[in-house]
Amino acid sequence: MTSIYVLKLKNGNYYVGKSDNPVRRFQEHLNGIGSAWTRKYSPVALEKTYKSESPLDEDTEVKKLMLKYGIGAVRGGSYNQVILDDEQTRALKKEFWSAKNVCLNCGRDSHWAKDCRALTDIDGEQIGEIVWACEYCDEEFEDKDDCAKHEKLHFKKTVVRGSCYTCGRSGHYSPDCYARTHVDGYYL
Repeated sequence: MTSIYVLKLKNGNYYVGKSDNPVRRFQEHLNGIGSAWTRKYSPVALEKTYKSESPLDEDTEVKKLMLKYGIGAVRGGSYNQVILDDEQTRALKKEFWSAKNVCLNCGRDSHWAKDCRALTDIDGEQIGEIVWACEYCDEEFEDKDDCAKHEKLHFKKTVVRGSCYTCGRSGHYSPDCYARTHVDGYYL
């Protein structure tokens, strides 16, 4: 019968595995024949073992320990790579944030995802890409200055000689302008 085992490793790390003989497998990890994670962080103790009742037990145990000690401190099951890819890490964070009943976008408990305006998550990781958008045509730019230059081009195109430079209408000049909107429709 297959058992799930949890190894306590150096530097506060953990490894979860499954084996028909957990004691022998622990010995293999001690001898450097185990996973890359246990070669990086040497085993200190066989923390616990129990009989596996489901094929999902190993991943469930990994996730329980990740929730308790952090994603970066636990490996095993489907998460056995030393460095997890961004997609796996993001999926785990969302799953844990859902379990903790916090914002699924940033992990904070002060709001919900629909109201989230955070640029970084609770771990300081950037959320999404920061882009600048033109107020006139919604074209996106990676640089604020490029966006500002683009917006000035739009403004110059709308100004007609002999018209107000503030609102773009003819019939008066900017010192006498009381308009609240530009001829193109945006608020002044």
